[in-house]
Amino acid sequence: MPTSLLIAGLMAVASPDSAAPDPLAYFEGAWTCAGHFEPSKKPLASAMTFTRDADTGALLKQHRDQAPGTYKANETWSFAKVAGGFRTTIADGFSGLRWYASPGWEGDRWTWTRQGAGEPGEQFVYSRTGPTTMTVDWMISRAGAPLSLGDTLACTKG
Repeated sequence: MPTSLLIAGLMAVASPDSAAPDPLAYFEGAWTCAGHFEPSKKPLASAMTFTRDADTGALLKQHRDQAPGTYKANETWSFAKVAGGFRTTIADGFSGLRWYASPGWEGDRWTWTRQGAGEPGEQFVYSRTGPTTMTVDWMISRAGAPLSLGDTLACTKG
């Protein structure tokens, strides 16, 4: 390999972006969550586990509701170089596979948004409330109405 190509490759690896803090690192670990559904106020409890995939750098999330809840999902969170910002896929037994986009952290909020032709708009809003605490709000638009709260969780890492 010519020396100039080797040096160019090493410079690309050592770019300032590689030294930037990892915006997804906050989520890594096991989270225990409790909350309720809206508007019924029925209780809801979940476990979320975020792990880093060493081969791709993606953050993998498993979400499991505790009984009597039945929601189970697997997610892949990653930066989208071509599109800019972040993208995730959520696979669950209710809706199949869905795609979401996020600009990343905006203050202490990370919002995943899904738009689609003929599909309800959805958001998952993760709000950092402390070093090991966050809230997760699921927002949904039904029949073209504005987004409204579907459920909310208060989560603790540990």
